[in-house]
Amino acid sequence: MLHIQNVSFEFGGNYLFRDIDWFIKPRERIGLIGKNGAGKSTLLKLIMGKYEVREGSINKAGGVNLGYLSQDMISEDGTKTVLEHAKQAFARALFLQDELEKLYALLETDPSDENVQRMADYQEEFDALDGYNMDNKTAEILEGLGFTTADLSRPMQEFSGGWRMRAVLAKMLLEQPDIMLMDEPTNHLDLPSIEWLESYLSNYPGSVVIVSHDREFLNKMITKTAELSNNRLYLWDGNYDFYLKAKVERDDLIGRQAANQEQYIKEQEKFINRFKAKASKAKAVQSRVKMVEKIEKIEVIQEDKSNLKIDFKVGVKSGKVVMELNEITQGFGDKLLFNEVNREIVRGDKIALIGANGTGKSTFLSIIADELPFTGLRKQGHNVVPSFYAQHQLESLHMDYEILEELQYDAPHKTDMELRSMLGCFLFAGDDVFKKVKVLSGGEKARVSLAKTLVSEANFLLLDEPTNHLDIDSIEIIIEALKRYEGTLIFVSHNRYFIEKLANKVWWIQDEDVREYPGTYKEYLHKLANEGFTSEKRTPKKVNSTPTADDTLKNSWRQKDETAEKLKKLQKQLNGKEEQLSQAKTHLKMIEGKLAEAGNLSAFELEKLSKEHSSATKTVDQVVAEYDTLLEEMIVLEE
Repeated sequence: MLHIQNVSFEFGGNYLFRDIDWFIKPRERIGLIGKNGAGKSTLLKLIMGKYEVREGSINKAGGVNLGYLSQDMISEDGTKTVLEHAKQAFARALFLQDELEKLYALLETDPSDENVQRMADYQEEFDALDGYNMDNKTAEILEGLGFTTADLSRPMQEFSGGWRMRAVLAKMLLEQPDIMLMDEPTNHLDLPSIEWLESYLSNYPGSVVIVSHDREFLNKMITKTAELSNNRLYLWDGNYDFYLKAKVERDDLIGRQAANQEQYIKEQEKFINRFKAKASKAKAVQSRVKMVEKIEKIEVIQEDKSNLKIDFKVGVKSGKVVMELNEITQGFGDKLLFNEVNREIVRGDKIALIGANGTGKSTFLSIIADELPFTGLRKQGHNVVPSFYAQHQLESLHMDYEILEELQYDAPHKTDMELRSMLGCFLFAGDDVFKKVKVLSGGEKARVSLAKTLVSEANFLLLDEPTNHLDIDSIEIIIEALKRYEGTLIFVSHNRYFIEKLANKVWWIQDEDVREYPGTYKEYLHKLANEGFTSEKRTPKKVNSTPTADDTLKNSWRQKDETAEKLKKLQKQLNGKEEQLSQAKTHLKMIEGKLAEAGNLSAFELEKLSKEHSSATKTVDQVVAEYDTLLEEMIVLEE
């Protein structure tokens, strides 16, 4: 289907890769892996023609079409609805639909044989493309990726970058390219959406090439691994775990072969040096010199064997109970996220907080961090020192500091060597540590912020999607460090491997509650699949005849939300009335202008114009009255 032949790519005077030869066959599931900076995304862009191929060639079979998803493809279709954006995948069917509508109208006035035949041809093609099911197919994909039915009619501009990326992904899936190139497809997906995508791709009829830091996703999806390393591409049959084992065996074998070859060359050179001055041995010496020169050196694959090991130390030990959460209630607008939630966090807990997008994972984490208002009681334990990592905290970075300075600010007790080792795990190597924070990309700033959180020596870490901007090796290092961490940890993550390796408890959000499973993520999934379970039942509360302060606060919170929603609707109606009033007054003014020139009109025309003036005046009066009524309602609500 596609042949990458002897392709090399140079960037800034250095080769990212040399002489790559790779043939992508039908229905393959390939994981493209490599360390950060190895050139994975660059290779995908070369395949797509976004970069010029200067050395080698990329050839695809006739008729093969490519689909491409990258992290910088956020749709700018601001005014289009989510459904309209994704439906653009059916370009030909949409064109035919538009043409058929025009032909229906045309046939009313021109039912010629030519127009009838065109309609029949278009109709046949439209049916063959299953055009009548465009909306259903699009909705199925979008809802699989986490959109609600109501979301489909909302404009794209109302959604965050992550949700717009989902719409872009949906469009590509609907296009069904022969080869799909996906750069970090799970980055903005929650766990249910990732599982849906896995199921969809497992039955996909084309080939798929995936760049991902999600180890579990790779293991479930791929049957072949393409590794970019040391400027070369190495191909392996099998998933990511198979690749890791096979790679160790390969590197060990190559290492032994290289050592044997080096020993052999040394022996030949020893013979040459010993006998090169003897005429009787000249022929043998020359023969061995030529033989050594012809030997093709076995290239040992140089990997980073430093095996960086970092530790997240605890400054002071916390009390046994780290946090008590009682009767926690929170929500936004008319949506209640949590209703009287009770939970306890104990020293040493490593809790994974999971749930579908929109259920409130990040909100609940922010409540625990005391960064959002709520009703109920949040009681922090003795000697608890929290440190919270979330995307919005990038604003607290010192933009004029260098990266190393930024860490020194929060960890003055650590040496530069310790901090540079830490930054290496977060993909800042060599002179990168001297870059100014203000010149970093959003992902790089996120890595700096995460490093600051983990270097703080806090005894209670709260982490919101900590793996989003890390590669697989860095995630592995962070996992090992957090395993050794002696404090308490609660985190939100969609990376199942990260969750499974760390969590000793699972909190999942369901039905406005946060429920607990006291075990690993794998045990939680097994229990859920085989037995089904719910959290402990809440004990019924006695109904007090006199409302408590908490009850009053909750009712007040609900009333404020209802009031805000009513005000929002009233303001929208007022805006509409203002527009309507402006149009009505413009119409009345136009009629009055005509009446001013009534001397040129006939009696019949004058009578007609007078009636229009009377009607227009009544319309203005009616709209003014409706506007005043709405305005009075707003004034009452705002008091």
